[in-house]
Amino acid sequence: MTDEGKYSRLQISLNEFTNNLIQIESSRDRLLKENRDIIANCSKAIILLHGNKITQASEILKNTFTSLQSLKKLIISDLDRYIWPAEQEYVEAVILLEIIEKKEILSNNTDLNISHNAYLTGLLDCIGEIKRMIYDKLRINDFETCISLFDIMQSIFDHAYPFAIYDNIVPGVRKKLDVSKRIIEDVRITITEEVRRKDFLTRLENKIQQ
Repeated sequence: MTDEGKYSRLQISLNEFTNNLIQIESSRDRLLKENRDIIANCSKAIILLHGNKITQASEILKNTFTSLQSLKKLIISDLDRYIWPAEQEYVEAVILLEIIEKKEILSNNTDLNISHNAYLTGLLDCIGEIKRMIYDKLRINDFETCISLFDIMQSIFDHAYPFAIYDNIVPGVRKKLDVSKRIIEDVRITITEEVRRKDFLTRLENKIQQ
């Protein structure tokens, strides 16, 4: 057997591996690009939601969901981690939409078809957006809505907190829980102070009118 024949199987194996790596690299590059596009669209949707432009935001999120499902088809080998940031941003935006429309928070398995990691971390990120909504409502003295939103953010945190022990499996979840806890405490203090201030002003006004 010639030296060339002796290494033919080796060369075939390496050629197959090379083709596989080229395919993985191509998929990764496309995932990274489209991942950025999806994140940008979700950020735009969140801005629209805070501006009460629900219809426009809903349309963006509808198209984003379609894009995510198409993107999943590119996942080969262990490339799923490259889509998590986009999925996380999508969860944050779509859950915010459900809260604004006073709907039940979507299920991952039956509604979203998102990785569990992204669903959990996206939920926690939504707490920051709820805080922003609460502060907007405080400016117009809508305390009833503020309390309702606070209950939602507290419930999300309470349901997510047990996952703190899985920080080695769900990267960053413990940090997000810590940030969420601080946000909730800040909001709790702010609402309490505003309610007391409003109550004081009401009593003062009533006293003056007597």
